[in-house]
Amino acid sequence: MSIGAVPAARAPIGEYDASPVRVLVHDPAETRALERLLEIPAGNLAERSLFRAHPDPDRFAREHAALVASFDSAEIEAVRLADVVDEHGRRALEENPNHVYTRDAAITFPWLPGRFMRGAMRQPVRRAEPDVLASALGALGLEELLAPHECFLEGGDVIPLAHDGRRGLLVGYGPRSSRDGIEALWRHLHPWALDEIVGIEIVPERMNLDGVLVPVTDDTVILDRSSIVRSFVLDASGARSVDVLALLCELGLEPIEVTREEATVLQACNCFCLGGRRVIAYDLCERVAEEVRARDIEVRTVPGHELIKGTGGPRCMTRPLYC
Repeated sequence: MSIGAVPAARAPIGEYDASPVRVLVHDPAETRALERLLEIPAGNLAERSLFRAHPDPDRFAREHAALVASFDSAEIEAVRLADVVDEHGRRALEENPNHVYTRDAAITFPWLPGRFMRGAMRQPVRRAEPDVLASALGALGLEELLAPHECFLEGGDVIPLAHDGRRGLLVGYGPRSSRDGIEALWRHLHPWALDEIVGIEIVPERMNLDGVLVPVTDDTVILDRSSIVRSFVLDASGARSVDVLALLCELGLEPIEVTREEATVLQACNCFCLGGRRVIAYDLCERVAEEVRARDIEVRTVPGHELIKGTGGPRCMTRPLYC
């Protein structure tokens, strides 16, 4: 599809540098999708949803409200997905509790503030989510860049990381996004909107990259080394293998390492960056939160005991908009 005129240049900044203007969120308790989830036997939850256990809808709603309230002091507007979808979208929200993860079904870039691209979901139960997000983002005034075909690409696997004036992406692949999803990004965005991609293969038992690795400031990255298989850089000179940990250290990002259990059970990596050395994290892993604070980073913790039953963290439940 045509990408139209190239937008006015904006200095490339990474996700951790950019303070969103708005954040798209969704509480599935509002549309009673969580109540429908309770009707599914526990052994079948994984087939119908991302939830690993049945949530309590009232407690889930309170914790989600606390997450949304944490945006206020950062002067970031929360936009409810249910307020901007059409009638078809409202029906989808009633049926699918996975819409709580507004990060996955669309992708935005800090240096392209008025544009987005659709995700392409691997799980059949999630295939319709990008259409709902695209409709909502269009209603909010964003222009669609492209809709990937014949590949899989989820927003939880795409992390904008700009450095030295270069527009880059960290892109996870394996369990949810596919290797050819990286090729689609490169083919459509290079060179006019993208200078490089760091592809990171993650182990099959994980979900998305943001559960494994998230840069939270220009000097700190939280990561689970054990979930990374291999990595490569794709730029104008071609593709070459790299050690992603060494690469991040070269860029000045010193790691805070977490265990596999901290990353999966507690979602210790899955922070939502607010810009200005501020992040939102669950209140479930105090060890990591204190280590982050020790690096002069503000950590706003929100209750996560009920939210984490959906296997995602604050980054998963937030789609940042930069306009």
